[in-house]
Amino acid sequence: MLKTFVLTKRSKYLFIIPFLFWNFSYGQITNIDLQLAHKYFLDADYEKAMLYYEKISQEDKYLDKIYKNYKTTLIELGKYREAEKLCKDQIKSHPLKLHFLVDLGIIYELDDKPAKKLQLFDKAIAQIKSNTSHSSASDLGIAFEKVGAVDRALETYIKFEKVSPRNILSFHAKIAMIYNRQGKTHEMINTFFEMISLNERFLNSVQNGLVNSIDFESQLKEKEILRKAIIKNIQINPNKIVFVELLSWYYMLNNDYENAYIQIKSIDKKLNSNGQKVLELGNTALNNNDFNIAIKCYDYVINNSSLIEIKFEAKNKRLLTFKTKLLNGSKIIKQELEELKVNYTLALSQLNNNRNVYNNSLRKYQLLVDLSEIEAYFLKDIDSAKYHLKKAMNLTNLKPKQKAEAKLKLADIIVLENNIWEASLMYMQIEKEFKNDPLGHLAKFKNAQVYYFSGEYDWCQAQLDVLKASTSKLIANDALELSVLITDNYNMDTSETAMKLFSYADMLSAQQQYKEALILYDSVLNNFKNHSLNDEIIFRKAKIKLKQHLYNEAIKHLEKLEVYYPNSILLDNSIYLMGCIYQENLKNLDLAKKYFKTLLFNHPGSLYITDSRKRFRKIAGSTNAEIQKNS
Repeated sequence: MLKTFVLTKRSKYLFIIPFLFWNFSYGQITNIDLQLAHKYFLDADYEKAMLYYEKISQEDKYLDKIYKNYKTTLIELGKYREAEKLCKDQIKSHPLKLHFLVDLGIIYELDDKPAKKLQLFDKAIAQIKSNTSHSSASDLGIAFEKVGAVDRALETYIKFEKVSPRNILSFHAKIAMIYNRQGKTHEMINTFFEMISLNERFLNSVQNGLVNSIDFESQLKEKEILRKAIIKNIQINPNKIVFVELLSWYYMLNNDYENAYIQIKSIDKKLNSNGQKVLELGNTALNNNDFNIAIKCYDYVINNSSLIEIKFEAKNKRLLTFKTKLLNGSKIIKQELEELKVNYTLALSQLNNNRNVYNNSLRKYQLLVDLSEIEAYFLKDIDSAKYHLKKAMNLTNLKPKQKAEAKLKLADIIVLENNIWEASLMYMQIEKEFKNDPLGHLAKFKNAQVYYFSGEYDWCQAQLDVLKASTSKLIANDALELSVLITDNYNMDTSETAMKLFSYADMLSAQQQYKEALILYDSVLNNFKNHSLNDEIIFRKAKIKLKQHLYNEAIKHLEKLEVYYPNSILLDNSIYLMGCIYQENLKNLDLAKKYFKTLLFNHPGSLYITDSRKRFRKIAGSTNAEIQKNS
């Protein structure tokens, strides 16, 4: 009797096939046979899968293709004799593929023959000889690792390197990683160090291996073992620069740029590299806001490099460091600002006198843009700032986007003058030109802000709704934040007075008219006692005091937020900010630790959780387990 079936369950294929259950044919093998075998295997229908695998295995050309699944099928059915025969046939056919010996050993183990498994594993490793290929050794080692026999894998890799001196480092990285899995930190580190001792080109590989093996935030014991091991190797091998490079890398990884600078400077002198490595360290320190070390690096390059390009780069980056310090809230007296402006002017003059300097126009552009920001936001010289930005926009050999970026900054400065509608027009021009670019999205957001400042909330909200889907996460988050602010507080009083006073105060704050902004914020607090904006106002007042370097006053406002608005969505922001102020500005590490710890345990969903954990560990020198213990 002939039956017809439609196969659908978990199948990649749809077939309507005739099947005679009582008369299974071992005729010619087809693709359908292979597909059905695979389908039944995936369905864990091993009885039916075996019927097809038995048929297919009659032709040797298909055996390699089905071997793995066929072996598994036989094991699942408890047919160890058949599985054993299958493995032995493969061993005979492929004597150089040693993983079949491991497969056979596992079958013996499943069949309650552990002694035979051990004998077979020994036999497999014994076949590693001087004439064994790298691929065969790798094949065997990987097979051991897959079945959890990491000790045997380690033995395989070590033996191959020993009997094949030409391949002495072939498996060192694997050996090191196995030591790491076994918790043998010293052995892992020594293995990695052997790699760079014999071949310094492995430095990057070793650095990557160490980063993947040691969690530098939580595994403090292992991290210290690594540091001591590096120093020991420097002492033993004083002429091997690679270990000094490794030590500088270690310090940089731990944000210890002071010690990294000492090591990099030593390397630069020994290799006579004209300050290139020191310059790179300076750039890294600058990106991580370690301004003092950045300046040290740039000064060293300026005074010691003989390459004009590197000198120019160091001079420009030195100026950028001071500008970045300003933008990050560092307090600098007006005399220092004037000196900084003079240095920018001098740098521009030097570029004019050296027109052959690489990327001359681009360097001028960056200097002019940076100078304009210092003039506008710190020296309050709006006219000079606008002049330098327009000069930047008119430079030759600039890309359209660079000109647009300068135009965006010009619009920002025009906002400072309170010419918000002129600025709005410029934002719209940039948005139109770079419609699908993050720069266009940023211009659109800034234009939305203009309408927010002026109390045009409906139009502002319409723009924000578009921006919330921006590919730029930062712009999307800023748009969402402003949108929520408007949604939660607009129309909370019939006259909209509070909201309009608040948004106008935000504009004054953006224009750095802090005194006037604070007066308006207080006006809302005093006249709208229970308004939903009040926690926002207290937080904004704290931010202004922080910008004015009045750190204790900033703390007082943030404490008010914590006491009077315990359910505010800004509470985690406030706690995090207090921790940062105590850590960076007031240098009270005990209180800083207290606030970071509070955020860690009371606000686990905060956006600041990761940075708080890093800051806590840096202060306390604790692992995560110790944090839990101290809670």
